[in-house]
Parts: sequence; C-alpha cells; structure tokens
Amino acid sequence: MQNSVIPRVKFLGVEISKLILGSNPFSGFSHQSEQLDEEMLDFYTTEEIKKAWDQAQNSGINAFCARADRHILRITREYYNEGRVKEFRWFVQTAPEFLSFQANISLIMKSKFKPSFIYHHGGQLDLLLMEGKKNLVKEQLKIIRDTGYPTGMASHQPEFIEMAEEENWDVDFYLTCFFNLTGHGKKGLTAISGSQGEIFDMSDPPKMCRVIKRVRKPCVAYKIFGAGRFCKDREQIKSAMKFAIENIKQNDLILVGVFQKTKNQLQEDVEILNEILSEIKN
Repeated sequence: MQNSVIPRVKFLGVEISKLILGSNPFSGFSHQSEQLDEEMLDFYTTEEIKKAWDQAQNSGINAFCARADRHILRITREYYNEGRVKEFRWFVQTAPEFLSFQANISLIMKSKFKPSFIYHHGGQLDLLLMEGKKNLVKEQLKIIRDTGYPTGMASHQPEFIEMAEEENWDVDFYLTCFFNLTGHGKKGLTAISGSQGEIFDMSDPPKMCRVIKRVRKPCVAYKIFGAGRFCKDREQIKSAMKFAIENIKQNDLILVGVFQKTKNQLQEDVEILNEILSEIKN
C-alpha cells in the first residue's frame, strides 16, 4: 500500500496522521502473557522493526510512539543513519526502568533521531500519583519542559487527566489509555514485573472518553484494542476503532501497536481506518 491517504489533523500546530504507530510489541510488551511477550521479542528483530516503520511511512502514517530505552534509542539511531526517515515524527516516551529521570532525558537529547514530542510514561506517573508524589511528577514534567520540546503525560486513570487539566499543569498534551490498568490494583510497572495483575474492564473506555471529550488539550488515545484482545477478526477491529474515533475530539489521535508475524496488521488497520472515515463522511 503505497502513499495511502490517511487524513491528518492539527496536533499542537503540526500536521499528524489520525492514526499513529505504537511500539509495545517491538519491546515485547504484549499486556497479555509472558509467552506472547517472548514471541514478540523473537519476531521483532531490529530489521523487522525498521520494516514496520518503513511500511508505516509508506502507508501515510507520519508519527510513532516509542519508549526511550537503550534498545529503541539504538534502533532509531540506525534508522536515521540509514536515511530511512522520510517524514516520521517521534513521540518519545520516558522509560521507567532508569534510576534517574534526568539521565533518561539526557539520553533522549543526545539522540540523532530527534523527538517531536516527549511524554511521561503512564504507568510510572500513575504509580507516583497513587503514592502521593504529585510534586515529584511535576518536577519530572518540568525536566521534560526544559528540553524545549512539547511536553505530555500519559495515564491510565481518567481522574489523573482531569486533575492535570483542572489544576492547569504545565503540559501540552495527554496520552489517554482506554483501560485503567493501574487503577484496579496493579502495582508493578510492566517493564519490570510484566502484565500480571492488569485488568481490562469494558466499563473503562467510556469513562476515559468522557474525560477526553472534556479536556481542552489534545489527546492520543491508546490501547483502543485492549492490547490485542479485540482484534479477533476484521469486524471486531472495525468496531473498536470506530468507537475510538467517534468518542475522541476531532483533532485527537489514535495510537495502535502491530504484531506483523502472522498477518499484515498495519495494512489492515490503515484500510479499516479509511473505511470508517469514509462511512462517517458519507
């Protein structure tokens, strides 16, 4: 699929494709099982990740989210050095396993593939707020702000997005998870303890969507497929994607990860997105 037309929206003054690419599968975070984590890690060699980025760009997707761990930073450097970056904007997610938040930001700033946006990891942010460490979160957000890049925060909990909006935190955008993975008792970060304890409750998406619609700042909706739980067939994918599109703001984005091992999920997602947008338009 070459040069497919994916509508773009104005996101903080930048033209971004409505659909952007995630990276959890690239790092082996299935949010399902340890077995699937391992399968993703075995499949996603460096070249397979680069191929997915190539296809995303050729399909009209001009932005991606990826965590700033040493693995991804190395691959983005290679991708940049190989001249494969056409028009691809990077939403950089902080990596919670770094002992020093500042050290992680310093690594990001040294990257040859420069970010377009930087945001605070949602699981880590939720955990800190649940521990009453609001001031620390704000200090870390200021570290991001001081880079000069647009600053964002991710969260799985609607009330934390509401709090940031009502208290006018110094952020430019939100990443809003459709499922409240940290609010149902999960304590450990996925990067450290895996997905054990995560609950995907179908009553969660409408709650986050109500907040997405209320906040003034732009949002990136993620885990719209429940980390692959709602991708059993094309009809289910379309239903989940349509719900997301209809329940976020006009200039908000949707973020999806893909596991390309058995089928071309990326191509399918682009085709379904265009089907939905065409039906809505007509």
